[in-house]
Amino acid sequence: MSHTQQIYMVIGIMMSIIFIFALFFYLLMKLNIFLLKSLIYRGKMTDERLTFRYNDMKIYKDNKSHLIKWSIITGLFGGGPLGGILFHFLFKKMYRDYYEIYKQAMIERNLPL
Repeated sequence: MSHTQQIYMVIGIMMSIIFIFALFFYLLMKLNIFLLKSLIYRGKMTDERLTFRYNDMKIYKDNKSHLIKWSIITGLFGGGPLGGILFHFLFKKMYRDYYEIYKQAMIERNLPL
């Protein structure tokens, strides 16, 4: 096996590992969103806790430095620059989805936004 083929094989293996890790993270994110929705709509979350989490997500939804920090950290452990870029978009989607869930719950419970 030539040196070039070995390099391509390593790149392919690393891309597969990054993809599998990102897929696993995405599935965990979807499971967490499902559990959060069921927790809110079964009435297990109090109004105070819901208001606190909504305000917390409102801050983190638009906080680019926090998003970049988490993307760099997961990029270091999950595949380098390509993994960091991938996780940047996953975290951005996660924060946006959490914010929308909390916002809808606040509207349904007639709490001030």
